[in-house]
This record gives sequence, C-alpha cells and structure tokens, in this order.
Amino acid sequence: MEVAIVILSVIAAGETVWLILLWRQNMAICRQLAFIREKDSAMRVSVNAEMLGELAIATEINKTLDDVRDRKHAMSEREKLIADAYANLSHDIRTPLTSLDGYVQLLRDAASEEDRERYTAIIGERIGTMKELLEDLFTFTKLKNDAYELELEPVSLRSVVADTVLSYYDVWKEAGIEPEIDIAEEALVMEGNVTAVKRILQNITKNAVLHGKKALSVRLCREGARTALVTIANPVEHPEEIEIGRVFEQFYTADRYHRNASSGLGLAIAKELTERMGGTIGATLRDNVFAVEIRLPLTEQAAFSEPVPEASEPAESAAE
Repeated sequence: MEVAIVILSVIAAGETVWLILLWRQNMAICRQLAFIREKDSAMRVSVNAEMLGELAIATEINKTLDDVRDRKHAMSEREKLIADAYANLSHDIRTPLTSLDGYVQLLRDAASEEDRERYTAIIGERIGTMKELLEDLFTFTKLKNDAYELELEPVSLRSVVADTVLSYYDVWKEAGIEPEIDIAEEALVMEGNVTAVKRILQNITKNAVLHGKKALSVRLCREGARTALVTIANPVEHPEEIEIGRVFEQFYTADRYHRNASSGLGLAIAKELTERMGGTIGATLRDNVFAVEIRLPLTEQAAFSEPVPEASEPAESAAE
C-alpha cells in the first residue's frame, strides 16, 4: 500500500513538473510575441522543448509573421512609390500651370484676334498636358492597388490595333510621320480589356512620337499557336542615352527635353496593364531602332464573332 502511494506521489509530482514546464514555455511564447509586437522586431518565435506540439505551433506562428512582414514591406513600398509619383508629378504640373497663368494674362491683354487665337491654342495645349499628367497619376495609383481587377472579355486585337492606329493618323500627319503598318488579317482574340489594350498602345505610340525620329512602324502578328505579338518601333537619335533595362521604370526618361510633356509613367503603366492581362512586354535597341514588343495570350476564336467591315469602313470609323 505504501509502495503504491509512493508511486502515485512520484507520478503526481512528475505531472506537476511537466505542467509547470509547459506553462513556462507557453508564457515564453507569449512574451516573445508581445516583444515582437511592441518593438516591431524581426525576431522569430522559438521553443525550448517539444511537449504538446509547441514546435509546430511556433513554426506556423513564424510563417504568419513572415507573411505579415512581407505584406507590410510591400505596402510600404507601394506607399513610397505613390508618394514619389505625387511628388514628381506635382513638380511637373507646376510648370504648365505657371505658364498657363501667364498666357491667360496675355490673352486678356491681347490686342489682335491673331494673338488671342495663338494664346488660346497654347492655353488649350497646357490644359491638355496637365490632364494627361493627372490621368497617368490616377491610372498608376489604381494599378498599384492589389484589389483592383481588370474586367476581361474576348477582344479582337486586330480591331483594337487598327482603331488605335487610325486614331493617331492626324497626330502622325502633324508630326510629319509616315508610319509603316502591318496588321494581321485574322482577328487574334484574347481574354482582355479593350480600354487597357488601347491604353498600352497609346502610351507606347506617344513615347515613340515624343522621343523618336520621323518614322514609326506598328506590326501585329501571330507568334506560335497561342501568342499574339505587337511590335511598335522607331529610330532614335541618341541611342547611347537609353538604358534599355530601365525603360519600364516609373519616371525614367532618356530625353530630358521632353520631360515636361510626359509623366514618365507611360511605359510603366503599359507594363502593368500587359501583365494584368497575362502578357509580357519588353524593349530592344538595335541599329538605332528602339522597339517595344508586347506578347499577349490568345484564346480559341470559335466563340468570338467579329463583323467583317467593307473596304471603306475603316476611314469612316476614323472620322467618327
């Protein structure tokens, strides 16, 4: 009987010690978590011994902490990026805004109709510049929001590229550019967003007009079975000034002369939109020719119905 009592006492004492050790270890984990929270520390949770799955618990806690830190870092980077965007564009907007104020005063004091028309045209151009800068900032900020999603639907790349090319006819004519256009006969259908595809093409084309010489080529073709390739190329006067690896960075521009005419976000926005539609975008510089290549995934075209226009319709569409 006495032996049984002794054995039970030893077991009870052992269980008490085990419970105390378990309690101390759990309290140690709590203290570590409190320290990490209060000090915003990068420390990881550790355990002294494996008793009731504490090691597995600590491992999952550390994974969660790593995820939180990664998200916090990414959020901080996005906030810095957006703050830099506001700072850069605020400076860029100040220039046309200042000159706008001056031209408004000149317009008020203009003595001739010719001067009034000239100042009105300049004011309109400055307002257009500010509108484009603000639109780029709005789009860039929107794309940096992880919650933002493009609405996708079947899109005929042939139609979108053709419409965009036609919409730039007057701009190219005014700039003295004779573009070379080569658009595939087939529809080349993808799951995309018409507005996004147009914005990509417009941004790249605007970049070519601003920074290139008096030549431009636009090409749309099939590359393999399931990929469409859009290439927009133009010769440049000073290829040595272009850092080809940086052209899709925010605010990068090799041509300082045209800095105030561009937000420096055009190609960065084109890259974001392309990637959100499952595509890739890249740039090359060969023999003084700068080219942007966009590759977009194609879908089965059986479910897509596109009207076949008559020969005269494209010109009429452009006029509209």
